[in-house]
Amino acid sequence: MALRPDIARGVEAGLNGVLEYQPNNATQYIPKYKVYIFNVGPLSWTKDPVTKIDNRVARGSAGSYAIEACPTGAKYSKPLIIPSVVMSSYIDAASGAMKTDDVEGKYIAKDILHPNNGGDWSEGVNLDERGCFMTFNETPTEKELADARAKLEVYGRSQLATATQLETRGELDKITPNMRLFATYFGEDRTWNKIYRKIGECPVCGDPMKENVVKHTCGYVPDPDRAYSLGAIDKATRDDLVARRVGKK
Repeated sequence: MALRPDIARGVEAGLNGVLEYQPNNATQYIPKYKVYIFNVGPLSWTKDPVTKIDNRVARGSAGSYAIEACPTGAKYSKPLIIPSVVMSSYIDAASGAMKTDDVEGKYIAKDILHPNNGGDWSEGVNLDERGCFMTFNETPTEKELADARAKLEVYGRSQLATATQLETRGELDKITPNMRLFATYFGEDRTWNKIYRKIGECPVCGDPMKENVVKHTCGYVPDPDRAYSLGAIDKATRDDLVARRVGKK
């Protein structure tokens, strides 16, 4: 584990002459891979280029990591990509040498997503209930996406339940931006979060159909994968609809 930055700077300031460099050669035996962190939710952990507010996930000497929100209408966000080895350096107080503090990428990814897992860096919130997940797959599987959405929606519903209590008590000033984001995510109109929906026409019955509807009143399903992930249809129905629309049946 790297030294505290203030101690390292103090040791470095007192050094004279040539600084010995002692890299950690054990990392050459770690298999090469990439870890991908995706997000299926509306929350983000980034640095705003306009306001300069930095909400990235800070992990000590390993740096800060940005996780983008899932764009509206998309299945998942652009990934945060982490290499198999994350390297940093520090001055060892005992020897005066510069050493590397190398951590395997999958452990960095777990620490970003799962705070309070026992490490010294583990502080903050649990991001996998906010829609984020790690995978070794460059393209996430349908199961990974469905599992991530399920965890996200449990958290999102808890946020709306709290908002309902605040609304009942007339404490609208205590409703947070996260609660508003989830009201929009679930398509819920509230007095404190009005949603303006574009109205289209159902291609089957011709009646008006709101944008992003999961299943129309006539039974038409615009997006079978999304409808299945939300529990509106079963797997057999999803597979049948997808097959028909790509011309396999």
